Amino acid sequence: MQLFDIGRLTFTWVLLMQPEDATVNRRSMLAAALVLFLGPRPARAASEARFTTPKPGSAERKVVLDAARVPVEKDLGEPIVFDILTLRVTPEWALVHAVPKRPDGKPIDYSNSIYAQDVKDGAFSGEAAVLLARDGGGWRVVTYSVGFGDVVWDSWDEEFGAPAWLWP
Repeated sequence: MQLFDIGRLTFTWVLLMQPEDATVNRRSMLAAALVLFLGPRPARAASEARFTTPKPGSAERKVVLDAARVPVEKDLGEPIVFDILTLRVTPEWALVHAVPKRPDGKPIDYSNSIYAQDVKDGAFSGEAAVLLARDGGGWRVVTYSVGFGDVVWDSWDEEFGAPAWLWP
């Protein structure tokens, strides 16, 4: 028996020898290969196991993004769709990190928005971040930011009680 320890994984390799000729039994080799192939897998990181990313076209994704769109559309004064950078959903929280675009896929013209000066000054990323909390059967926007230059969500865990592992 040989024991291999690789980080958080430990593999046990058992080779059964035939006493008469000391050759490796084929069944034992097959069993050992299956253990290595099907055997222990690295555990997903704890934060990855805590959230999901709803698939495009799913009802959950639509509900989350529809709620997240409301304040961004209000700020921009026009309908938008999101080009998703990060979408993480838990039973209690959702984070949308995306680039707002026109429904036809073209970039937003910020010249008539409340962000016009930031764009002109070169202090506008073009990204949006929206933190949502589950509210009954739907979602409520807790806070959001459009065009941020810094990592805007770094303080949201302390300010709003959302888990920090939700951030990208």
